[in-house]
Amino acid sequence: MNLTADNLSAQAIWDMMAQTRKAAQDEALAHEAAAKAEREAIREAFKDREVQPEAMERIATAVRRAVANGDKRVLVLQFPSEWLPDSGRGITSHDPNWHERLEGFPRRAFDFYQAELAPRGFQLQVEILDWPGGMPGEVGWFLSWKQPEG
Repeated sequence: MNLTADNLSAQAIWDMMAQTRKAAQDEALAHEAAAKAEREAIREAFKDREVQPEAMERIATAVRRAVANGDKRVLVLQFPSEWLPDSGRGITSHDPNWHERLEGFPRRAFDFYQAELAPRGFQLQVEILDWPGGMPGEVGWFLSWKQPEG
């Protein structure tokens, strides 16, 4: 609506303000819907992802870098806790069977750890990295290594 000399009135001003506010709300809702759809597409791509053939080489590179920095563990996987079936409750409650509820890529990544990394002496430490609004945020999977006894 355009204010002109012909339609100038207090009501026309209020109508124009309402239209502007409605247009801004509609734009915000459309933007939010597009962002939600994009997040869901990313989540689905993550869920369907496979452990890549070069995973061991990438892990070796990350471990090498961590060792050079004097670290005793390295972050190898990070994703939102809401992508877990229990939203990370098993991790926060230190449930020893937290991994049994994994699905999709996290399940395949855990199976890779058990088959390839645990036999080599690595330990997996999984923790919630942040707590936005008091709720579990990002999940971090860390590989750590202890000095062999003996």
